[in-house]
Amino acid sequence: MAVLLQRDSEQHVACGSDPERPGYFLLWVTCTAFLVGVVALSSKEAWLIPLFFVVGYGALYFAFKKTAGVWRDLINPLCLALILASLRFFAPGLMLLSGAEPPGEVGSFFQLLQLSDNDWLWGHVLAVIGMLSMVFGWLIAQPRVTPGKALNIYFSHGVKYASIAAMLVGFMALLAFFLMNASLGTILSGSFRSTTVQVGTGKYFFLSYLLIAGSVLLSCYLLTKGNRLFSLGPVGLSMLLYWPLGGRGRAVTALIGGLMLLWYASREQSAWKKLSVRPAHLFTVPLIVLFVVLVFYVGSYYRGGPDRESDGLSIAGLWSYLKSSIYVDLGQLHSLAGAIVIGPAVLGGQTFIGSLTWPLSEFLPLPGRSAGIYIVDTLAGFADDHKWGVNATLIGDAYLNFGLSGVVIVMGLYGALLKTIYLKFRAGVLHTAIYTLAILYAMQVLWGSIEVWPQALTILCFAIAVIVLGNTLFNVRAESPRSRLAPIRGLQ
Repeated sequence: MAVLLQRDSEQHVACGSDPERPGYFLLWVTCTAFLVGVVALSSKEAWLIPLFFVVGYGALYFAFKKTAGVWRDLINPLCLALILASLRFFAPGLMLLSGAEPPGEVGSFFQLLQLSDNDWLWGHVLAVIGMLSMVFGWLIAQPRVTPGKALNIYFSHGVKYASIAAMLVGFMALLAFFLMNASLGTILSGSFRSTTVQVGTGKYFFLSYLLIAGSVLLSCYLLTKGNRLFSLGPVGLSMLLYWPLGGRGRAVTALIGGLMLLWYASREQSAWKKLSVRPAHLFTVPLIVLFVVLVFYVGSYYRGGPDRESDGLSIAGLWSYLKSSIYVDLGQLHSLAGAIVIGPAVLGGQTFIGSLTWPLSEFLPLPGRSAGIYIVDTLAGFADDHKWGVNATLIGDAYLNFGLSGVVIVMGLYGALLKTIYLKFRAGVLHTAIYTLAILYAMQVLWGSIEVWPQALTILCFAIAVIVLGNTLFNVRAESPRSRLAPIRGLQ
């Protein structure tokens, strides 16, 4: 273990970071909190829960602070995952611990699932155990890479044309998928999510992912030409074109990718300086948070959320949405509470087999079952033939398929995989655009389900294919070496 931590420290220094000491204390605290949580959940000893939350949350906070400081990157994968966990699990968990009652329809939905206070409490414990396992996997993963001097962020001139072509093909596929399943009037009503998708149109939907892949690659190319705001045009267009489908997460994926590219382009130019709070951050960070909240609120209203008939698009409607979304929209702790009620390892790995063997699972009789649909079906049932589900999250998937030991292994491997991808990115081995897409969909797997894997694989394959075509077939005018090494104007 000492050798691993020493290698970690050497890699950090080579990457331009300034770690004070190897993370022995962080590793010790993480292991201690993890063991307390496992003992508490396995034995259902409630008196251990307060101790576990104190030590567990302390370890997660220290992991966030230490990792951001060591790598001088506030949106490294571990920090991103912990930020998401604070919204998906910790915020609703702490609200319920404080005695807050879910409002209106949210409370009725929880009653439908028949969740007790103990179910919520142990679901909260399961969430913290899962995130501690992820942190442990991140800490012990030390792939052998040689850190580079600069990020791999530049594209050949041909990638621009290939990306534009990919966006056009993706848009045509998206339009075909939409028109085959709904009318143009659905755009105004926002009711596409309630539409029954016709058999055989799924191929157009997967082909439409070229729009996301192409827009992120094109934004990356434009970013290296020096215009920050203009570089967000392709990803902003992608968000608008996906908006009628009603899936807010899918719609904003490309835009968030563009913002991540902006961050890393600016960090490259500042030579990964030490993170510090600046006056501009006091304005920028709240603005980004407000933008994300507004996107989810407007999206909820557009697709027929509960505020559509009452408060509408207003300050009162926004406040009503915030009070409910912390539990069932931004928050996802009820999925883990439901998993606790059902019990461990009831699915026998079917969810992972069906997802990870895609596309073979589409042609071979391999087992596959959605954990999110299983939760709703088991706890509430379906009033009609229309099946629906919740986001089981990766932790819920692992618990329902493999039990508590499965949560530890799956989340540990997940943390190690994030570390591996990040190190190769910081070493300049992995292109920034490919890294951005990989991490975006890794986060969707965490907050959604392992069932996102087919989408992630499709996106990454499309992006790599576009780059290959851009460097060969579309590379009609290669850039000179001097232009490829030029600084990114306007980002210094």
